Amino acid sequence: MSEWELVTLNDVTTRITKGTTPTTNGGGFTSSGVAFVKVESILPDSHIDFGRLARIDELTHQNQKRSMLAEDDVLFTIAGTIGRVARVTSELLPANTNQAVAIVRPNSKQVDPRYLLYSLRDIRRVRQATARTVQSVQANLSWRELGSVEVTLPPMREQRAIAEVLGALDDKITANEKTVSLSTKLTNAKYLQAAREGVSEQISGVVELVTRGVAPRYTESDGLLVLNQKCVRDQAVNLDPARRMEPLKSRYDRLLKRNDVLVNSTGQGTLGRCARWLQDCHATVDTHITIVRFDPTQVDPVCAGYGLLQAEPRVEALAEGSTAQTELKRDLLEALELRLPQPEDQLGLGTEIADHDQFLLETRKESQVLASTRDELLPLLMSGKIRVKDAEKVVEEAT
Repeated sequence: MSEWELVTLNDVTTRITKGTTPTTNGGGFTSSGVAFVKVESILPDSHIDFGRLARIDELTHQNQKRSMLAEDDVLFTIAGTIGRVARVTSELLPANTNQAVAIVRPNSKQVDPRYLLYSLRDIRRVRQATARTVQSVQANLSWRELGSVEVTLPPMREQRAIAEVLGALDDKITANEKTVSLSTKLTNAKYLQAAREGVSEQISGVVELVTRGVAPRYTESDGLLVLNQKCVRDQAVNLDPARRMEPLKSRYDRLLKRNDVLVNSTGQGTLGRCARWLQDCHATVDTHITIVRFDPTQVDPVCAGYGLLQAEPRVEALAEGSTAQTELKRDLLEALELRLPQPEDQLGLGTEIADHDQFLLETRKESQVLASTRDELLPLLMSGKIRVKDAEKVVEEAT
């Protein structure tokens, strides 16, 4: 620890600025072109989601020289969702970003870019960098404030060792994500091929229940888990935004069953998002979500649920009402036709999909353990409270 210094970001960077949002006609945005990083492009785990990038034309990119990104730049979100960080890799370039993202360019002679990334992630985690956020319509942090943020700086060799230890956990998480993505693509391809040779079924004819959820009476104590629309995204269920409510006194059919499909049913931008319920815990949903429960005497619930996920864009198109009051009516959802595999093929394919589901759940659970290990080690390594060799042993056990 004697060789560790306490420095500011200004001391170890060559540039700190923020991006620029295009203002040319049409916004400069295109369907293809130069990558444009938005706040939502930066994931909580400090990766950049290439599927959530916008695109701008080359002229707009050249006109926004201040916000052109370079390899090893560290991005820090300063508006909306504050404190997400990511490192720019060569795979992303050329690229640009908007005014809600700060660009922190490390001085490579003083600080390892990956170490800087983890330093900023640690700052985000303990809320040091966001202590002076401005509470307005949308929370924000001045990019100029980042320069005065203090970080502990060990010798370069120690920086790289710390980054390597934490990076090993992140690399395993990334590998898990790629494996899940590949498995999902293969399962989708197999399903779509079977569906093309299959039959069309109207939802109303193959379900035993289509209903909105409950109006919850929330409780701070232990109660029934109730999901809201934030829980349904990317065709998966995230329980983190869920809350607790008083136990149901009636309508027990609204308790979720495995293979139910949850369909977000209100609000522009959220309406139409679907996910299959794969958990075994007791839970329900609020009135902004529709439960679709397929009848196992009519179809294989796994296959039918998977088919509804494939129809997600068509579900979104069923929205009615003004921009702020869009609704998905039950009769429109029930009238939707799904393309399903032939009845004799559904059981076998459903079993394969169920195996994929189990693999997905186990892999994501492993990634959650890895992320928890990383987050526990991060402040300990950054403060020098744990040595790299000791952290390496923990990582070996986790991976």
